[in-house]
Amino acid sequence: MAPTALTMLLVFFYPLVMSLWTSFHYDVFTQPERYHFVGVQNYAVTLRDELFWNALRNSLIFFVGTLVGTMVLGTVIALLLDRDLGGFNWVKTLYLVPMVIAPVVVGIQWRFMLNDMFGVIPYLMKTLHLPTRGWLTDPVGAMVWLIGVDLWYYTPVVILLVSAGLATVPVEVREAAKLDGATALETVRYVLLPILKPILVVALLIRTIGGLRAFDTIFVMTDGGPARATEVANLFAYKLGFRFFDMGKASAVAWLLLIIGIGLSGLYLRALRGHTATV
Repeated sequence: MAPTALTMLLVFFYPLVMSLWTSFHYDVFTQPERYHFVGVQNYAVTLRDELFWNALRNSLIFFVGTLVGTMVLGTVIALLLDRDLGGFNWVKTLYLVPMVIAPVVVGIQWRFMLNDMFGVIPYLMKTLHLPTRGWLTDPVGAMVWLIGVDLWYYTPVVILLVSAGLATVPVEVREAAKLDGATALETVRYVLLPILKPILVVALLIRTIGGLRAFDTIFVMTDGGPARATEVANLFAYKLGFRFFDMGKASAVAWLLLIIGIGLSGLYLRALRGHTATV
């Protein structure tokens, strides 16, 4: 296990500790002469920065939109696919297609598809005589499309997890519900969803982590624009560190996000333990 432990130490723990250390030092990379400990100054400055709160608000909007959307859509689609489709069972594999594409490639392809000049989506809307506008240059439209792209890309993850959970439900349980006169909706509500609760909590945890660390597609599609309307906290930290070279403040932003993520993950795991104890 030594090689594995050493690899984890180098690629995970060392950068984590260094980012924490950097967050307590001022402008480490740009001003070596000020290479000294400043305590929580970077955190205090960050919490007073309006741009940080704007980025955090954008992250919250994006996070809630993608979390709710992927969980609802993924669960509903998995339930709809939980049946024998006969000769069309191959359709069940189509939802896996987005998962094999790199996030950066997804951002590039959707950026071209939404382009006002030659994008296929504006072209189709004009052909159908539907109103169109510069989706990625409009503050509201850009955020809506970013959430939509994230739903298209990550909903398959939830479908896969819920489908795996449905495959473990005993046939006897379904037959018993049917014999008791339960409708399809009642079976889902009172039989399947309670059984799937641990799976749903795991999916919720995975999507929470994914929503909080959103960066790739947003960076490629809008770079935080227009007018910082889609600048999420991770992108804000990236710009601070690699464009303005304020590594201390960038690390502080990253650790604030980490604390938020740990807090939410703790709530989910507590809910999962509570369910297990009840069972």
